[in-house]
Amino acid sequence: MHIAVNRRGGSWLYPTLLTGGTMIRVLALLSLTMFAACASSHAAPHGQPQGTWVVGQPEDPYTTVAIGGRGSEFCAPGASCSFECPEGGCAYTCAEGSSCSIECGGGRCKTSCGINASCNVECDGGQCGTGCGAGASCNIECDGGQCAQACADDASCNTECDGGGCS
Repeated sequence: MHIAVNRRGGSWLYPTLLTGGTMIRVLALLSLTMFAACASSHAAPHGQPQGTWVVGQPEDPYTTVAIGGRGSEFCAPGASCSFECPEGGCAYTCAEGSSCSIECGGGRCKTSCGINASCNVECDGGQCGTGCGAGASCNIECDGGQCAQACADDASCNTECDGGGCS
């Protein structure tokens, strides 16, 4: 393919002029590269990074998997549930308006207490974490210390701590 350009024959631009076919290939390659970059950056959703457990660190009540890889137990909205975890390292979610009674024998348990829910946690090994939503009532007995409780502004939270280091 020959393109006619109004330049004299000795012009340095004339030999470097890209033809239409070359421009289309460059545009296609650029589009493909941009598509691949976008597809790879949105391919997999990024979850929360899993934390590591350090001696004396309370469990984070907002993560989904407890130490030891146990999944979360769930109490349905408005239901009344009772959970036991003799080895510790369990995670519990009490939905809106539910009532949960939790016994964590080995410690390192996490509890998420939903809006207007009632959660009573007995943590015999310490290092438990509890998060309480708006209007929730959360009570934690921590034998072993190093427990943490995060409460919404209008939640009612009580912590009884034997062993110290609770927050």
